[in-house]
Amino acid sequence: MYEGMSTSIKLNFGERLVGYCYSKFRNIGDKLAKTFPKVDRQLEAAGKRIYGPAYFSTIFFFSLLAGIISVGFAIILYLILGTPLTLILLAAPLAVFIFGLVWPGMSASNLASMLDSEVPYAATYLSVMSTGGIPPYKSLKRLSRGELMPNLSKAASLAEVDVEVLGNDPVTSLEEMARNLPSEEYRDLIMGYASTLRSGGDVVHYLLRKTEQIFALRTAKMKIIGERMGMVMESYASVAMMLSLVVYTIFIISKAMPSEYMTMDVGQFAIFGYIVMPMLCGVFIFLADISQPKYPTGDRSVYKVFLISMIPGIAFIALFVVPFFIGDPRSLPTSAMMMALRELLGLEYGYEVPLGLCFAFLIMFIPPAIAYHLKHKESQGVFHGITLFLRDLTETRKTGMSPEKAILTLQDRPYGRFKKYLEKIAKQISWGIDFRTIYNDFAQRVKDWMPRAMMFILIDAIDVGGGSPETLDTLAKFAEDLERLEKEKRSALKPLMAVPYVSALLLIIIVVMLVSFMRSLLSIAHMGIALSEFIQFFLPPVVITAAISGLLAGKVSNGTLAAGFFHGIIMIIASIIAIVASGHLSLVFFKPLTGGI
Repeated sequence: MYEGMSTSIKLNFGERLVGYCYSKFRNIGDKLAKTFPKVDRQLEAAGKRIYGPAYFSTIFFFSLLAGIISVGFAIILYLILGTPLTLILLAAPLAVFIFGLVWPGMSASNLASMLDSEVPYAATYLSVMSTGGIPPYKSLKRLSRGELMPNLSKAASLAEVDVEVLGNDPVTSLEEMARNLPSEEYRDLIMGYASTLRSGGDVVHYLLRKTEQIFALRTAKMKIIGERMGMVMESYASVAMMLSLVVYTIFIISKAMPSEYMTMDVGQFAIFGYIVMPMLCGVFIFLADISQPKYPTGDRSVYKVFLISMIPGIAFIALFVVPFFIGDPRSLPTSAMMMALRELLGLEYGYEVPLGLCFAFLIMFIPPAIAYHLKHKESQGVFHGITLFLRDLTETRKTGMSPEKAILTLQDRPYGRFKKYLEKIAKQISWGIDFRTIYNDFAQRVKDWMPRAMMFILIDAIDVGGGSPETLDTLAKFAEDLERLEKEKRSALKPLMAVPYVSALLLIIIVVMLVSFMRSLLSIAHMGIALSEFIQFFLPPVVITAAISGLLAGKVSNGTLAAGFFHGIIMIIASIIAIVASGHLSLVFFKPLTGGI
């Protein structure tokens, strides 16, 4: 072996794990790959570079591991809770295997959704660059070197390798690239371009008309997405309301009037209220996510703020909520504070736990909600300012000014939140800084994807295409279309967020009234029911459901989970009002006829 040379190839942990699984379970992987041949094609469509039998060997390994872990947990929980429902954990290996089967299809569908989100911008970019005389292949090569459209960049990189290494012509390479992508819109765009070029047609006119068609199709899809999300919300209301009320009613009756025909112990209800219901809410958040268009990149700082705010929130639960489940809460000053607050609100003993949980969620949700509000307002203001600026830039460019001079002329006009960025860009131009450096500086300061996309197209239109008035006019028109499209999407989805609000609040009120009614009814038969125990055990999972419903409302109305923190705050405040109001109403309408408890 010569010095400085090495034949070893460094593999990451995931690649080593797949190799290990395939070496140990090769025969099983080969058989499963033959049994489910569709999965291999879905892996290719999803862009996952993994050998089919090796993937199935990995699935089998994780299913086996889940089986070993679930058996141990099921035995421990059964010994603690004493309920046969814990044996449901034994279904974990099957769940892992089924997830492994559907994951490639979900990944391919998610990639198609991501590509569809990038297509309007890619079509705008290709159209704008074509008006400046830049062919689509060269435009896609420039896209492949950036991070703006990561999914299209990967596909464009494959086409570039096909041309530069294999020597194929660019048009054929683009056709092959388009055929292997799961996005129908992008495939039609590229295939139509190749057909127009081969037939000698007007490529620029085709790209412009096709881009306009894509925007029109997007507008029509907004109505379909609204209807789809309406179905998701109706299903959520059915699950959150009907299923919860049925289980709550069965548990109350089984505890108030126990019999051998209708029994539900505490462990069974705890699994439903604290595990099953939050998981079902999470499923609906996932369904809302895959049903909505999404952007390739975004600002994750809001979620970092949430992770930090979880620390004081969990500490609050440990100090103010947990003591009511263990030992004597009256011996701790934190518990005494919660009891004093409960008395101040005029509620009976037992409401301390749900109220404390509400305050804990407020502690966790308020910081990320503020962070999202500030960043969202900034992002919307910057994008609106860019749209206005592009139209003014087009009209100024028509007077004969160079693009650089036009930008310097427009820097003093009011463009809202975009003005400070425009002033910085104008200074950088006057200092002689190149446009690529200007864009990189802008992208570091603005994390939202849409403003970055518009600036990327503008910079390339000027830097490569010369920034002709026709080019800038095309860009300004499409920017206005994109802004209108975003407004229509928000308008179509916003009314749906009322569903989780109504479901969660009604659930809280009905549960409190139901327990109070049962206490009043049983008092007639001189049978006592400890209202405090029911409230302390019943309302916390309802509060958790309400908090998750707020996240779902944000996901539905704004398309991002980060928007749900603000709705979660409103939901928790409304839950506190509902708890206090229903507690007082239950005392008025369902006052026990005897002393009661």
